[in-house]
Amino acid sequence: MKNRAFTLLIGATLSLTALGAQTVNTQFGDVQGEQNGEVVQFLGIPFAKPPVGNLRWKAPQNPDPWTGVLNATDFAPECPQKRYEQGDTTYTLTGAEDCLYLNVWTPQTGAGDRPVLVFIHGGGNQQGSANQMTGGANIYSGKNIAERGDAVVVTIQYRLGALGYMVHPGLEAENASGKAGNYAVLDQIMALSWVKNNIANFGGNPGKVMIFGESAGAVNVGNLLTSPLAAGLFQRACMESGSPVISEYFFARNKGIDFVNSFPLATGTDAEKIAYMRALPADSIAIRGGSPLEGGIVQMNWQPAVDGYVFPDFPINVFQSGNYNAVPLLIGSNSEEMSLSAPPVVYPFMVSALINAYLPAGLQSQALSLYPPGSNSDEARESYVAILSDAQFTAPARRAAQCISLNQVAPVWRYFFTYKHSIPQLASLGSYHGMELFYVFNTWEDATLGFGPLFKPQDDSVQMAMLHYWVNFADTGNPNGNALPAWPQYDASSDCYLEIKASPDGTACGLRAAQCDLWDDAVGFSGCTSTGLEEHAGERALSVSPNPTDGAVNIDCDFGEGPWLVQVYDIAGRCVFSGWNVRQADLSGCVPGLYFLQARQKGKVWQVTLARQ
Repeated sequence: MKNRAFTLLIGATLSLTALGAQTVNTQFGDVQGEQNGEVVQFLGIPFAKPPVGNLRWKAPQNPDPWTGVLNATDFAPECPQKRYEQGDTTYTLTGAEDCLYLNVWTPQTGAGDRPVLVFIHGGGNQQGSANQMTGGANIYSGKNIAERGDAVVVTIQYRLGALGYMVHPGLEAENASGKAGNYAVLDQIMALSWVKNNIANFGGNPGKVMIFGESAGAVNVGNLLTSPLAAGLFQRACMESGSPVISEYFFARNKGIDFVNSFPLATGTDAEKIAYMRALPADSIAIRGGSPLEGGIVQMNWQPAVDGYVFPDFPINVFQSGNYNAVPLLIGSNSEEMSLSAPPVVYPFMVSALINAYLPAGLQSQALSLYPPGSNSDEARESYVAILSDAQFTAPARRAAQCISLNQVAPVWRYFFTYKHSIPQLASLGSYHGMELFYVFNTWEDATLGFGPLFKPQDDSVQMAMLHYWVNFADTGNPNGNALPAWPQYDASSDCYLEIKASPDGTACGLRAAQCDLWDDAVGFSGCTSTGLEEHAGERALSVSPNPTDGAVNIDCDFGEGPWLVQVYDIAGRCVFSGWNVRQADLSGCVPGLYFLQARQKGKVWQVTLARQ
């Protein structure tokens, strides 16, 4: 298949130059963007080879370098997906496998010290894109954040559904690690590596990178905190309406086997089955996906898996160990997450039925007290939405905030988004799933129901507050500043947070505490404990030089007493270097690309990402 990127190479650029086009050098070649208001936007920059043909279900590879100038003025297609609108039962089959591209918005190219906000889109890891139209607006456009916040914004795409996460014995045999899956996660890591290596030429500071995402994007952000392969690729993290979720490898493997066997002609050996699957059109694989929010219940049909390589263990265990990518964290959820996806009409008996279905008998009376069925459909629906929202978002956000805050020195900040749209037709929906994104990106003013006179002063107040909180956080690791209402740092014992509304309020603590306690009891969560942060707070991080390298790299780390092991892996999981008690690793025999240097000593793990020129 012909690579989309190379169909965009341009010879004549006079018309773009007239529009304020600018050219920036990247590690793979020059790219040319165009002026959009006060910022320059670069759309559709390839960060990996198209994962097509024999590269389907393979770790991403660097794109082939190009000569000339790449015209980066159009979004790439979304990855193959069966796309549902929130609350709808109909779908659109769309996308193309040649989809591993990213987009950059910057106030000024060239050297700069601007914070970098890298967004990972949601969609249940089954749908979504960096160019998503919602409510008539390009909801993830980075133009307004870049322009109004003096920041660099990056949006990325990654493989979805079975194409991004399938585990199968026929794929395991292709890898030295003997494991498969997590291709979408490796896509995200490769995109972040591109940011680290190139964003300085776009005016961004590679030492001020914040990853943020919503829904499955937030899940992915939380998961990246636990992956040693993502070490050093970001310095802040933000999870909006989602928390880490990683499945058991055995479960993912069985799911992959069943999925492949569901195709009638997938017969023969495991290798023959995978060859057959690679020959199928991507649409015939994507169409077997489902709705990510069916009836208000989150459907994570395809998930990353604990493979001992990308993910060493389940998130809670990794957080408890203290061996993770500990960075300042911003985390929160919305007050009526599932108002768009819950049944439109709910009767009191449906509330009782929902409680009986999802809670053990010993907790049902408590749940009925906290979520009364009411005497009419409006009251019943309010409780129904609250159950779905608290069980799937409010309580998990508290768990993640507690576990992470107890196991790192870096601060944690929690929010609760309660703002309602200013027009009455939408106010009744409350703060629904994904609504805050319009205000973070400042794109509600572009939406059909937020445009012109429909955009009210309180809408502007919320969007400007969120923009500055998010940019401040990306810049310093602290969202406060710009004369904003004070946002208290999170403490597990007090559970204080910022309520985001027309006038944000940071004075409240104990967010829906009784409801969260109920759902903790329901899932058997008894809390996290500290791993003794004081002992390791002053430790030096691992660093290597030169990076990028054309051969040997020097290793600088305060290992202390006792032996240590240094290993270097390529992105496919193959160990290309291993040595005990060494302070230099030789990559001169390795092909150019991305590598991960890992050092281990007494149960501690350090890791950095290397680029071999």
